[in-house]
Amino acid sequence: MTWFDLSVPLRTGMPVYPGDPEVRIASALTVEADGANVLSLGLGSHSGTHADAPLHVGDGWAALDELPLSLFGGVAEIVDVRDVARGGAITAAHLAGIAPAGSAGNPGEPGNPGSPEKILLLHTGCAAAWGMEEYFKHPWLEAAAAQLIVDRGYRAVGLDALSVDPSYPGAPDGNQHGDPAGGGFPAHAILAGNGCIIVENLTGLEQVQRATDAGSDVELFLFPLNIPGADGAPIRAVARPLPAAALEPAAARALSREEVQEAADRLVAAFAATDTEAYFAAFSPEATFIFHPEAQRLGSRSAYRTLWDSWLAGGWRVLECRSSEQDIQLLGATAVFSHRVATTVQVDGGGARDTSDERETIIFSRTPDGGIACVHEHLSACPQ
Repeated sequence: MTWFDLSVPLRTGMPVYPGDPEVRIASALTVEADGANVLSLGLGSHSGTHADAPLHVGDGWAALDELPLSLFGGVAEIVDVRDVARGGAITAAHLAGIAPAGSAGNPGEPGNPGSPEKILLLHTGCAAAWGMEEYFKHPWLEAAAAQLIVDRGYRAVGLDALSVDPSYPGAPDGNQHGDPAGGGFPAHAILAGNGCIIVENLTGLEQVQRATDAGSDVELFLFPLNIPGADGAPIRAVARPLPAAALEPAAARALSREEVQEAADRLVAAFAATDTEAYFAAFSPEATFIFHPEAQRLGSRSAYRTLWDSWLAGGWRVLECRSSEQDIQLLGATAVFSHRVATTVQVDGGGARDTSDERETIIFSRTPDGGIACVHEHLSACPQ
């Protein structure tokens, strides 16, 4: 499986938001002197690739540990905004094509974001300037763009830049460590005020861009350190392309030959053992049956179960069951299994036997939970 690392390394002296604590990493213990290597870490809660909690810009808003873990994982919806000039605005027009996030939460209730199906990524291309002065002059979100993100249901937004608001003096809609209430951090205030987490200083988004451009869905993991009451925390952001089947409804996934063969083998074994419970558990409750010795089609599993129970009450038992000439036809989420089956049964509880040579056709179908069930069985006499 391919994994994408979307996190910048934590190093002493690395870039931080102007005014934030510097990152200092040093040796605290060594194997030679102390028997073990241990590092001392000094950093701010927004160092490196990190997540902002709503608390970051609003007292009384949710801290990271008050948010559901499901918020920090989801499928990427990535927007390529690399054509926005450094220091320029990402507008609502740039984001007009984003799909709804599918959030189950209440957009108007900060701190109750629900569980998003998608996480929005803004690919600015600024990661290429990491460690350079120009990294601080990056694209930023206009208030209308931030509101559009909220309106589409997103509760997690990430970008490969220092901030969703401007990070340099004199910027049109922001300033260094401004007051959100006074307009200093308008994008932060809108997103956080609607329960969004904000992930900043991502890197490597071109990997996600290539995968999605090639038609793959990409799953994101953006889990922060578990710090009670935190306004933010560093994260290890990673992603992986998903197989196409992983996002299909379970009932729509195509059956494989192996699945059908295993299901058929279980069914034959349960019949041969006269294992009533295992046998009928293999059939859908709505399954139908046509047996050549019977006068009419049996319209449900329960009708067949009644007939089966009457046979057992009369002393009917399977003595031998041989399957041959098997064939499987795959039809997406449905498959047809057929075989020639020779069966010897005890018919009266005594020594009498009845041997049949029949052609059995069973239709299997994918169930809503992704399993497999028999939905129709047709038993016909083989030509002599």
